[in-house]
Amino acid sequence: MHKFRLVILSAVLLVLASTSAEAQRRLTGRVTGSGSNEPVNSAQILVVGTAIGTLTNDEGQFALNVPSGPVTLRVRRVGYRSKDISVAADAAEANVTLERDVLQLEAQVVTGQATRVSNINAANDVAVVTGDQLNRAPTPTIENALQGKIAGAQIYANSGAPGGGMQVRLRGVTSINGASDPLYVVDGVIVGNDVLQPGTNAILGASSAAGSNSSSQDNGVNRIADLNPNDIESIEVLKGASASAIYGSKAANGVIIITTKSGQTGRTEFNITQRVGTFDLSNKMGSRRFSLDDAIAYGGAVAGMTAQEVTDNFNRCNGFCDHEEQMFGQNELSYETAVNVRGGNQNTKFFASGLAKYDGGIQENTGYTKQSIRLNLSQNVGSKFNVAVNTNLIHALTRRGLSNNDNVNVTPYFVLASTPSWFDYRPDANGIYPVNPFSASNVIQTRDLVKTPEEVYRLLGAVTATYQLITSEQQSLQLRADGGVDQYTQTNNLLAPRELQFEPNDGLPGTATRQSGNTVLANASVGGVHQYFGSGWTATTSAGVQRQYTRHRSTNIVTRDLILGQENVDRGAATEVFENRDLIKGLAFYGQEELLLLNERLLLTAGVRGERSTANGDIDKFYFFPKGSVSYRVPTFSSFINELKVRAAVGQSGNQPLYVYKYTPLVGAVYAGQNSVRAGVPTAFLGQLGNNEIEPERQTEIEIGTDITMWNSRASLSLTGYQKTVNDLILLPVPAPSTGFTRRVINGGELRNRGVEASLGLTPVQTENLSWISRTTFSKNVGKIMELPDDVPPFTVGAFGFTYGQTRIEEGESPTQIIGQDEDGNLIKMGDAMPDFNVGFANDFTFGRFRLATLFDWQQGGDLVNITANVYDVFDLQPDVEAGRERLAQNDAGSARPYIQDAGYVKLREIAISYDVPEALVGRLFGGTARTLRLELSGRNLKTWTDYWGVDPEVSNFGNQNIIRYQDLAPFPPARSFFFTVDVGF
Repeated sequence: MHKFRLVILSAVLLVLASTSAEAQRRLTGRVTGSGSNEPVNSAQILVVGTAIGTLTNDEGQFALNVPSGPVTLRVRRVGYRSKDISVAADAAEANVTLERDVLQLEAQVVTGQATRVSNINAANDVAVVTGDQLNRAPTPTIENALQGKIAGAQIYANSGAPGGGMQVRLRGVTSINGASDPLYVVDGVIVGNDVLQPGTNAILGASSAAGSNSSSQDNGVNRIADLNPNDIESIEVLKGASASAIYGSKAANGVIIITTKSGQTGRTEFNITQRVGTFDLSNKMGSRRFSLDDAIAYGGAVAGMTAQEVTDNFNRCNGFCDHEEQMFGQNELSYETAVNVRGGNQNTKFFASGLAKYDGGIQENTGYTKQSIRLNLSQNVGSKFNVAVNTNLIHALTRRGLSNNDNVNVTPYFVLASTPSWFDYRPDANGIYPVNPFSASNVIQTRDLVKTPEEVYRLLGAVTATYQLITSEQQSLQLRADGGVDQYTQTNNLLAPRELQFEPNDGLPGTATRQSGNTVLANASVGGVHQYFGSGWTATTSAGVQRQYTRHRSTNIVTRDLILGQENVDRGAATEVFENRDLIKGLAFYGQEELLLLNERLLLTAGVRGERSTANGDIDKFYFFPKGSVSYRVPTFSSFINELKVRAAVGQSGNQPLYVYKYTPLVGAVYAGQNSVRAGVPTAFLGQLGNNEIEPERQTEIEIGTDITMWNSRASLSLTGYQKTVNDLILLPVPAPSTGFTRRVINGGELRNRGVEASLGLTPVQTENLSWISRTTFSKNVGKIMELPDDVPPFTVGAFGFTYGQTRIEEGESPTQIIGQDEDGNLIKMGDAMPDFNVGFANDFTFGRFRLATLFDWQQGGDLVNITANVYDVFDLQPDVEAGRERLAQNDAGSARPYIQDAGYVKLREIAISYDVPEALVGRLFGGTARTLRLELSGRNLKTWTDYWGVDPEVSNFGNQNIIRYQDLAPFPPARSFFFTVDVGF
């Protein structure tokens, strides 16, 4: 035993040795940028084959002790291409010049919970979007800014209402009934992107299953919209399981990793950005134009109006009132003020920012206001310990109005589609709104009097502590602890006063709601990263444990028969209360090994994550998600090809069951005059038979590809092919009627996605005064249901019947196919919501001090069910009368064909032209206090080319959905934006 202890003690002392016995010498130098010769601070200097390294100071200078004899230095800095330089044995100085990495060929990308690797060695296709690319043109939310910039990502606006509401789909549909959104991680903290629907269903009655409670048709906002795009340093997108396995059972839909800006050594820099602009209606449905005689005939036949009443309206409108312009023609001044300060020294670094933003809605009584404060601090304590704290406080107030489906004829496009263009909605001189005889409501009165405020307060905080336990020439060991919390409250107060035309129709005029929700997400982890440096190879081992906690609570109070002039929910005669609570806890551990061999040409990675969750049926069972990958950089064999890398990866990730799936929910009831409960929930989960053995869906992905750098690193091409297979699908089949339930929850079946992606980066022109950077992305995905359980026949998913089109889940077919009834009553495939392919085409041109940036987004194919057009046709108010009558005749005969329409498009997503004012003039304008001044004009979604007849081919009546987001039903129309920006750096 004594000898054993001596051996252990000797081994520990050997490992903890932090100095080398070899002789060392002092080496100094300076790192500068190519062309500008400006110092590059915070550049990393490493002695190849060792753990010896340092960072450059504010002047780009460095000094470190290196082994005697010749050495090779590797110099790296974000935004620059790394460089290796040989230093002779007798040299005491080494100066380095770095080239700009304009194509991000060497960006550091995530490979594990606490590890990164240069993109030149990465075995997965990880998309990286920099903060500069993200903020080329002002956007309402982060997802807007990502549109068209990531191969394999379909990013759609659910509506054009202020405040966002977007869906991100990575590499196709990965679930039928599970979560549809990617996992978002901000500075190491898993953050919420849930949608707490605002509760407009209480007014609109869109979902009878939900009763008066909120429903998926309420046009809600997903909460990632709260983040400030100006704070972001970079975004990394892990698109498939071979990369996202490190996040386990929450990552089947991919992972979006957001890194916010941090402090930097050097001079403190202060920036203020002021944007002013406006939003404008970008597309209209249009409406039929009438002659006076036709108007008199229509008004009398449809609404019983007299000839004089029709004539009076016709004359007030000069024959045509542009109702869409009246409703959505507001061009309110919008603004954004963003300030930040950034600086620090070798021990303390800081970044602080503030934002005040207002986006005016194109409809009166709508808009989006946001304020944000951020403080990121990093502090070295001694030479081994570092603590980084990132905090963000956000307040948002959104007014989105009423839109989407309704069953009381209130939302604008239901009313506009049923009211002739010669009818005047506007109030008279006394402020009296005319009664609309063609519909249940006066759309202008509804717009002016209905209130829909949604207020959010949110706090995000992250703490990372690292301790460099071992630092020697051959190895290093870093211990790391992370913790974070995302907590937000959301309050919706809706008001439809009793004087509205439609309110008395239910016998209880006046509706008010108050919905309050609170969400807390917290996670903490401890782990370590060990690196061993051999001759021409490096081994990186990482391992750790994580805890996760998620809690949602919401209460929705709906009251009707509201006292005139009152808004409180206790001022009505009929009140309903709905409450939801859920709590999910999780425990996970992970381990990963990376071997970088053959002088950093070969990368081998293997890892596994095991986790359990209270969302699963068996809360104590661990589910394991392994991954493995290899990449090899082939030695140069052509003067034209600078680098060729081949790569392959395989991995698994999962999709957790929704909280309610393992339960048979109970609802309140009255039995024999007594309070009681019964099975079933009056929502989408009506009559659900839960499953106490429910498990996560499991996705297995194989990815192969190649990355090629050409033309002296002025061109890069990435090609990727993948196959994703999802097993243990969560299905909701209909059980036997004798059970008394309308659906049950099971695992079973298999879904497969196959696809290809390509990214091409070019710098065709790169001179001192002229440059052109071009980026093109291409992606194509094909999904297929491979298998359903034996006791589950093909089933349909949808809301509006086969005369409009629904999804049918069946073996051998696409999960997004649209089945419709034809003229003969046959149910056949009439379309598919999945596009044929997507292309993004971005270009940056620099002409001296001028810069022009453009982005085009092209979707080929993909179908929508255009029910909005059907409503126009029903009332014979479509712009093309004969075409509309023909469509309606086919639909009346039972055919869905006329309203399943190709939603392909090309959009000019972004255009921005800027000018950098000369430094001398900036100095005179600001008395020598300012460094830079940039002036910019920009626009978003300025033009859409499409054959689709609708306000927007991106819309979704049901919000974020896996397979039925293809319903176009009275959406809030999209807007284009124009902004002028002044950016000053001090």
